[in-house]
Amino acid sequence: MNETHIEPARPSQRAWSDRMPSPQYRKALLAVCAIVVFAALSVAVTALRSSANDHADTDAVLSTQVLLSADGRTITAPVDWVPCQMAKPRVFARETSQTVAADLKMGNTADLTHQCAGVSLESSFTLHTPLGTRKLSEFNTGKTITPFPAARLANVGYLPTGFAETQDVPRAFGDAGGPSRPNPFNRNDANPSWTRYFANAGTPALSVTQVLSAPAATTACQPGAESTCSEPAPPSPTGTQDSTSNPHSGVPMSVNGHGAALLYDTDSDRVIAWSDSVSTFTLESYDPQHSALSPDELLRVANSVREP
Repeated sequence: MNETHIEPARPSQRAWSDRMPSPQYRKALLAVCAIVVFAALSVAVTALRSSANDHADTDAVLSTQVLLSADGRTITAPVDWVPCQMAKPRVFARETSQTVAADLKMGNTADLTHQCAGVSLESSFTLHTPLGTRKLSEFNTGKTITPFPAARLANVGYLPTGFAETQDVPRAFGDAGGPSRPNPFNRNDANPSWTRYFANAGTPALSVTQVLSAPAATTACQPGAESTCSEPAPPSPTGTQDSTSNPHSGVPMSVNGHGAALLYDTDSDRVIAWSDSVSTFTLESYDPQHSALSPDELLRVANSVREP
């Protein structure tokens, strides 16, 4: 018996083409897809912009206590920062051939759900060329800043065991208001000043503030300012010091043969102030746990301070 094999019917070429989307349908589908992709990209860009704005920098007033490096190119200033809430602040400057305008870039508050202690630290910015004779001012206020030349920093020859210089303001001083407070009692905006901090693994903390007697000393011997290079002018008569003259009110004492005074003498805060022919110094030991350096130890540190 012969079997007849019947093959299943195949759709014609016309049938397959009938199942393909029409050109109009495909164009519409592509348009819808393009709209969806564009919308997704817009959402992503908006999110990125929002995130960027959360961390964008805003201008803030810079402290008038500014240090100028020995080569005249780097300016350093103390800044306050709340690490868990904002990006780290930074010093910034705008330069022309005649002026340098500096300010502080603060990160916008990004997270208020967390609370943490604020800290004070030093931030630096390197100029394209040495400051030289150019005017340094605060960008937001236009106020002239007289920087302290690092070449004029006095040497501290003795520190108690375990103490070392730090760019972070010790927490003890942070509790007392940080570097922006009116410390060390003798500084002002006209005469350049700079505070250095020293700490060990614990407390107490130690600060040495030096205020130059003459603003002209800031341009003395800076790179790019050789035409004005000169020794600092002598201090005013009220700042002239010897072993018999002492304008500092407090318990009288002597530091390197100059009249000095113990301004504060408590278990938590001891301060010695004195002046020589170039600078006025304030040496402070502070510890809220009532363990400030003893007067004798503080005086030993003071007697080791020497002009460069």
